[in-house]
Amino acid sequence: MSKIAELKIDIRNEVSKRENKRLQSNGYIIGVINRKGEDSLPVAVKKDEFRRVLKEYGRNAIIKLQAPDKNSYDVMVKKIEFSPLKYDYHHIDFQKVSLNEEIKVEVTFKFVGREFLEAKRLILNRQLDEIPVIGLPQNIPDFIEIDVSEKENGDNIFVSDLVLGEGLSTDVDETQLIASISEAKTAAPETDGEEDEDIVVSEVELKTEEND
Repeated sequence: MSKIAELKIDIRNEVSKRENKRLQSNGYIIGVINRKGEDSLPVAVKKDEFRRVLKEYGRNAIIKLQAPDKNSYDVMVKKIEFSPLKYDYHHIDFQKVSLNEEIKVEVTFKFVGREFLEAKRLILNRQLDEIPVIGLPQNIPDFIEIDVSEKENGDNIFVSDLVLGEGLSTDVDETQLIASISEAKTAAPETDGEEDEDIVVSEVELKTEEND
């Protein structure tokens, strides 16, 4: 069973733009706890503490949120929204979970050994970056590791090649291609001129099954 992180929260009794700005200026991130069959609960968490929990426990960790009224909530991070100007935390959606009920979560792939491919002038062509994994919340991994160090030109990696772990499964067809290996091509010469740089607003989303 994965270790459960703990995080203190404040309940937002007043939900307004002015109050949200006040909380954010004092180092808080505003958010909500989504609860199946119940209204969402507005909350606020200390930004530094949330950042510490993500770094220490990972993106798919179970977090026990501790409220001042002594109530606690077992949750996972469902979605993180970032400010487009400062690229800083703006809003968090927590999803309340039961440790005895399976959920479905999008889990990213982590490819290791790519330096061995580069040494053989091979490249990794990724078709998928993540896959839905079904299991108890405490068994959901932060990522799925795929070792490509011994792959050769023409090799393919399919869903059937994944080792998900005990009690975990996916509803993706096992013949689905995840990545392929091919020879590196000579890069085309760079052209003069400048390209416009787009500002990208990143949003990280963790999908769970909700049966409301």
